[in-house]
Amino acid sequence: MPNVVLADKVWVYGNSFESFLVPVANPAQQTLERWAVENGVNGDFNSICQNAKAKAFILGDLLKGFEIIKAVHLEPVAFDMERDLLSPTYKKKRPQLLKYYQSVIDEVYKTTKEGQASGQ
Repeated sequence: MPNVVLADKVWVYGNSFESFLVPVANPAQQTLERWAVENGVNGDFNSICQNAKAKAFILGDLLKGFEIIKAVHLEPVAFDMERDLLSPTYKKKRPQLLKYYQSVIDEVYKTTKEGQASGQ
């Protein structure tokens, strides 16, 4: 899918004690759903966002040659002001994003390290 927007918004978190960054991406729903149909991935948008093949697809676009990103969390719900993740001028609130996604980030670090330890 050349020249297509794969993610509407991306927030990248880096922990100085970890060796890689963790992006939380709001994938472009129509693009990801079209990719899912073309690649035999079934389910609604939320379940597609949890699919390992879908994550690998988005991750491949995010990497663009950078090895510092090793995993991605696809968030089907866009960042919004209602959850206090965006300011009234639509700027991302980094401290609030970290607080909101801390458990997700911790899980990404954990599962990615486990995958690397087992040679995946």
